[in-house]
Amino acid sequence: MKHATILAIPRALGTSITLPIEMLNAADAMSRIENPARSRLVTQIASVDGKPIEITGGIELKPHVRLDSITQTDLIIIPALWGNPRPVIRRFPMIMEWLIQQYNNDMIICATGTGVCFLAETGLLDEKPATTHWYYFEQFKKNYPRVKLQTKRFITNTDNIYCAGRINSITNLMIHFIERFYNHNIALQIEQHFAHEIKQSYESIFYSFDERSVHHDEEIIQAQQWMLRNYPNSFKLQTLATQFDMSLRSFNRRFKQATGGTPSAYLQQIRIGTAKDLLKESNLSIAEISFKVGFSDPAYFASLFKRQVSLTPRQYRKLVRAKLFSV
Repeated sequence: MKHATILAIPRALGTSITLPIEMLNAADAMSRIENPARSRLVTQIASVDGKPIEITGGIELKPHVRLDSITQTDLIIIPALWGNPRPVIRRFPMIMEWLIQQYNNDMIICATGTGVCFLAETGLLDEKPATTHWYYFEQFKKNYPRVKLQTKRFITNTDNIYCAGRINSITNLMIHFIERFYNHNIALQIEQHFAHEIKQSYESIFYSFDERSVHHDEEIIQAQQWMLRNYPNSFKLQTLATQFDMSLRSFNRRFKQATGGTPSAYLQQIRIGTAKDLLKESNLSIAEISFKVGFSDPAYFASLFKRQVSLTPRQYRKLVRAKLFSV
């Protein structure tokens, strides 16, 4: 049985609590349609004392349990807070103690926006990459100089700690966790229901996958950045490997060792991700999008797109545009 814990903290943004719960519960319902015998996911909202708290907008939230009653969980979600988080953090030192204990038990911890400050206070982020809400960057640097703040990343991941800079990013992370907890098909279905209508910049679509450059192989990071800049162009991986004085075999081995995937899969991920945004945001034809993202054969592009997204490009465009709000 999987278990997720969502922290209830005064002045939390309600969406950063409710959205993960809704996505997890939807995935769990879909999984039991596939396999009725599968055990339920348990999602619990926990506060320090188990009593109702007031979050932003004057909304009263009723937790399920006290925080110290949870000794075993698979995923911990720390919500974003409205305004300066420091006063709230000082009120609840027991939250930091509990987070350290759970981290030492190999639990996955995910913090959103200024909720990342709870992790920074524990010292668990010292000498590790992290991100937070852009408005709080400068203060975060002053308060936590040992944390390697990544101001250009919406999501970071080191060990079992994930940081999301904004609430939209938590949507991407939940899809990632759902794929880990369930399977790729369920993750795709949840993405179609929850994620398509959320606007993402072309640079941000790669979330933690892009920053498997949370790894430390500098040459592979440079190769990833080169691919991000040059993905529309036709090039051979051998040419890229030569730029970094490696044989193709060595380049493939080091890339997979650093990122967990192959260079060609990473390149396809960039191209398909960009194509998804163009299908949603532009009126370019399927063929034009194919050429724009680096595929010379529109039929091959359409086939690959369907294999990865479980929809044709045309079906995907129709789906996401149906979900866009118009003024």
